[in-house]
Amino acid sequence: MKILILLSTYNGKEYLSEQIESLLSQTFSEIGILIRDDGSTDGTRSVLARYHENKQINCYAGDNIGFAKSMWNLIQICDNADYYAFCDQDDIWDANKLEVAVNSLKDIDSSIPSLYCGNVRVTDFSLKNLKSSVVRQEPVDYLHALIRNHSPGCTYVLNRSALELLRRFDENKLGIELHDWTAYQIISCFGKVIYDPVAHMSYRQHTRNAIGTHPATIKSLCKKISSFWNGSMKNSREKQAKRLEQAYGKYMNDENRELTSCFAHYRTDREKKIKLLRNQKIKLGFMNNLMFKMLVLFNRL
Repeated sequence: MKILILLSTYNGKEYLSEQIESLLSQTFSEIGILIRDDGSTDGTRSVLARYHENKQINCYAGDNIGFAKSMWNLIQICDNADYYAFCDQDDIWDANKLEVAVNSLKDIDSSIPSLYCGNVRVTDFSLKNLKSSVVRQEPVDYLHALIRNHSPGCTYVLNRSALELLRRFDENKLGIELHDWTAYQIISCFGKVIYDPVAHMSYRQHTRNAIGTHPATIKSLCKKISSFWNGSMKNSREKQAKRLEQAYGKYMNDENRELTSCFAHYRTDREKKIKLLRNQKIKLGFMNNLMFKMLVLFNRL
């Protein structure tokens, strides 16, 4: 069995070598690493050049198109493998990270799109532990995937069927904001998601993180609310549901098609808005449930 690790780099020279070495030290025997550099200007490509003789690693350079599109480009062009792992440029993986993931997935019928995701140890730039978890506690199902991502994409390992399913999403035509959230939504709609509560990697936080975890302060909460109200997250779930509906709607079962439609059209269809407000299956915790209802009521979902 072979795993192909997909890694997009951008101005990451400071921590990149440590990450690559942790990938090369995995206990899983057959590993390939496909790296796309997203237009780095800081010496990242010089770091990658040090590995040009390593036959496990294949690198190519591209224009700066952004993290999500760069990762989706890797999904579209990568070679055949049994499993695929998403990777960030600045973390450190435990030696058994991939072995644990494959052991979790290997007994699932290979025709079923399947995704492993998990917990992380949050650290500072020097790998000092900050907290043990950033993972949500809600169910790993399609309903909750439409609301928010469950685990950081750097924990993802998926099978070949899942990758083929993702390739049917045309990011150039539909647009894409977060590659991991999109992947989680698609696979949870049509396949199986396994969550591992045990962390098998250090999730490094520093000033240049493209995506990361943030401290739970009043200031950060106000910033989050502001982003939903008039910022980058305004109507993000509605927009994403419309993308999924366009790409996969005709293939969904009746329940998931209706769920997607409710998120995509709640602002123009009063009945769909009421369905979202009355949905008793949403389990986000009291405060997040309340915020969800507020976003629906005020057309900010």
